[in-house]
Amino acid sequence: MSRPALFAELCAGTAALSLRLEGGRYARPPVSRMGAKTGYGKVILHIMGLAAGDGAEHYLWCEPDDGCRLLLEAYRDRQLALKAAAIIRGWADEDPRTLWDRLRAEGPVADVTPREVARWAICSRWCVRVGQISSGYSGPDIWSQPTAAGIGRAMGIVPTLPGTIHPDARQVGPPSPPGRVVAYIDPPYQDTTGYGHDLTRAEVVALAMRWADVGADVYISEAEPIDLPGWHHVDITGHRRGQKRTFSKQQREWLTCSARPHWTPPTQVSMW
Repeated sequence: MSRPALFAELCAGTAALSLRLEGGRYARPPVSRMGAKTGYGKVILHIMGLAAGDGAEHYLWCEPDDGCRLLLEAYRDRQLALKAAAIIRGWADEDPRTLWDRLRAEGPVADVTPREVARWAICSRWCVRVGQISSGYSGPDIWSQPTAAGIGRAMGIVPTLPGTIHPDARQVGPPSPPGRVVAYIDPPYQDTTGYGHDLTRAEVVALAMRWADVGADVYISEAEPIDLPGWHHVDITGHRRGQKRTFSKQQREWLTCSARPHWTPPTQVSMW
């Protein structure tokens, strides 16, 4: 299938799916975040009829978190990413806990600058709940987190994507470019805590229907299938790559699709 004219992540976070689509199977966010779909990227793209490296003509990322939007800015500005990477590597010899405390004390994220991107990357990555700085420190000296040098390397190799950033998906009118539009929604799960921004199930459904009504192929990740007439449901729970999810009471992973899945993962048959 040809590359989409638009690939939209309407609850973008660190836009792990966009990075994989554009940059290939090894492309991943330089800073992980609770709930990111990095481990499900391959199976989700296959269900969409896409593969790592296919790319898209343009990307749309909607994300209310100020820190995540800083990171997204680095995805579309190569020089911003490279300068932030150099700053992070420059902190590599500092004591991690002292560095984290100093950077965190500077307060909320400010303007889009290389240093702010670097500061947020360190503060976000070295906390108990990755991406939730108020959860406390959990850096490389006390846990198996990447060092500053490692975060700097990851920032320096992030792909550069043609993208548009918006803080609120509910305020974005679905465009109708010539060609295929793919919209992916990965909302805060209904039984999950720790997110700074909530999107109710009713808002998720309204958002999905609004994009589907203009011809977009819409896909929703949730811990359960969402009952929408004529839509399709795929259980992808057993196809995660990497670390097991630990932040949610539910361990299931479903994809609800407005279009018929291009591929369905095999179901393992019990031997008993």
